[in-house]
Amino acid sequence: MNSPPIADESIREFKERLKCCFPKERFPWTGQWELTCRCNLKCVMCYTDCFNSPEHIRKELATSEILRILDELQEAGCLELTLTGGEPLARPDFLQIYEAACQRGLFITVYTNGTLITEKIFACWTRLRPKSVEISIHGASPQIFDGVTQIPGSFERCLYWIQRLVTEKIQLVLKTVGLTSNKEEILAIKQFAESLGPGVDWRFGQYLRNDLMISDAPFRFQLEEEELQEIEKKDPELWKAKCKEISNSESVNKSCGGGQCKFHIDAYGQLQLCSNNRRASYDLRKGSFRHGFYEILPSFPCPRRAVQEILTSNETT
Repeated sequence: MNSPPIADESIREFKERLKCCFPKERFPWTGQWELTCRCNLKCVMCYTDCFNSPEHIRKELATSEILRILDELQEAGCLELTLTGGEPLARPDFLQIYEAACQRGLFITVYTNGTLITEKIFACWTRLRPKSVEISIHGASPQIFDGVTQIPGSFERCLYWIQRLVTEKIQLVLKTVGLTSNKEEILAIKQFAESLGPGVDWRFGQYLRNDLMISDAPFRFQLEEEELQEIEKKDPELWKAKCKEISNSESVNKSCGGGQCKFHIDAYGQLQLCSNNRRASYDLRKGSFRHGFYEILPSFPCPRRAVQEILTSNETT
């Protein structure tokens, strides 16, 4: 029998009830696991593709190691887990990992480019429904989309599986990163997402991140702030969000919760504060998740957390 869709509101309510039991304690509510850096696409702005090589892939966690760490996440009480990459579906053992995570009671979100979904994976998702599937959509036309991915036919395959997921009423989030190469189609992508109905959300990513080699290569495609605002002013929702972001700019100094209620694991088993902060790591191949999260992560450097601690200290003195 197919499991029913999971309501986000139910998860939030459950999480809030649990937080009442641990009001002042650190607890691993939610994590992001970068299962692999391998990918079938070659997106021009990708921050993990520089590690998409045989040399790096050989160093990634084995299936048995992933299953052991999943046991440790379950034992520690983790509630939500995002499986990402690279392209997580590029791992031959993806379904084994996904099913194992579901069997351990985790609410699973999958970040994917949508082009490697198969009938077998789709059937699994209709049986063991993910909390959501989040797909990157880079353009509203094959020319722009395939230009970003550098793989002909990726646009058509991505759209095919988006339509299949919508038909099955699997919670879907479409995500677009603004680029110099797709800026003319950003609003058209938003309109496409809205046309798919209430079960589909759309998110706009304004800023790129550096790649894992710290090469600055992705920033060649970063839109200038003036260009971003020119696009956002054309859409009332986007402009409202931008104005809110500007007025609340002080929130940039607040911690994201990494190491307090969130964590990140990279493709090589390194436990980190978050995907944006890999300054320090704890090797889960050599130690347990519980030890790493509770004993080691609090010592890792976090500029945002440091600033927030100073602000809090000033407020109480």
